[in-house]
Amino acid sequence: MILKNYLLFLFFGGCAIAFNPLSAQTDSTIAADSIATDSTEGQLPEMPAGTWTFFGTSNISTNQSQFSNWQGGGQNSIALSTTLNLNLTYQSPNLTWETTLDAGYGLILQGRNGRWFKNDDRLEITTKVGKKASEKWFYTFLLTPSTQFQPGYYSETDTKPISQFFAPGYVVASLGMDYNPSQKLSLFIGPVTSKNTFVLNQDLADQGAYGVEAAKMDPVTFEYIPGTGKRHRSETGGFMRVVYNEPRIMKNVGIQSKLELFSNYLNNPENIDVDFENTLNLKINQYISTTLILHFIYDDDIMIALDPEGLRSGPRLQIKEVLSVGLSIQL
Repeated sequence: MILKNYLLFLFFGGCAIAFNPLSAQTDSTIAADSIATDSTEGQLPEMPAGTWTFFGTSNISTNQSQFSNWQGGGQNSIALSTTLNLNLTYQSPNLTWETTLDAGYGLILQGRNGRWFKNDDRLEITTKVGKKASEKWFYTFLLTPSTQFQPGYYSETDTKPISQFFAPGYVVASLGMDYNPSQKLSLFIGPVTSKNTFVLNQDLADQGAYGVEAAKMDPVTFEYIPGTGKRHRSETGGFMRVVYNEPRIMKNVGIQSKLELFSNYLNNPENIDVDFENTLNLKINQYISTTLILHFIYDDDIMIALDPEGLRSGPRLQIKEVLSVGLSIQL
């Protein structure tokens, strides 16, 4: 476990170091306004070339608490967290292809005899290809796989994971229209969407975790038959994704907001899945920044235990808040 955690931090740190020499935005081809003109008389100039742009941000932060004979009480703790956000975009007069990576991982250690326990773990890749329909509208295909890096547990003492890599994993493929009135706002509406849920851990699949079909029950013993739970669930419905990025709502303060909504056409379409994530960035100087992340998820198919014994369960609003101060590197 410690080796895996160390390798994850090496991955993020290596990305930050490797991309640090790059400027905030790099073009790998000639910009569209640099039109090559042949010197031969009467020959038409070439069409504008496509443009590749790349930019990104990497954050590494930590906080630590130490107590000695402290009458107010408290536990020693240390926390480490890192995030990586990358954007690669191709643009030509009639075609746009954008791919983004959003990854984060965090660990916390509490007490003298505690163990490292993760407090942040996410991996999401989004790619969308759009063909220009008008000045601000694009015919667009969007593909988004998302999951996590490592197993997750309810508490430090648990040995059975409640999640792990691609358990769950989500893959959303959608065809629709993308509205881009400015570089800050993107509104995607996908009336033809396939949402796929993967639970590759068979024990979790047998429990029917994350909305997949649970294992079959033996008609004689009335016990679940191991290995018969479905590890994949597919839904067809409508999808909407709103992304707003304002790097400067005021001096040294920026915000990124993403809202995703999905409705299953065939099963309770009124129960809309909601994924709402907001990131507030406060830049102290060129290298030090503070980040506040608020993440809300509601999925009617995810059953959450309502009592310690797990005898009752139901859908609930999931809330995650992460506040970090640390080193920020513009890629």
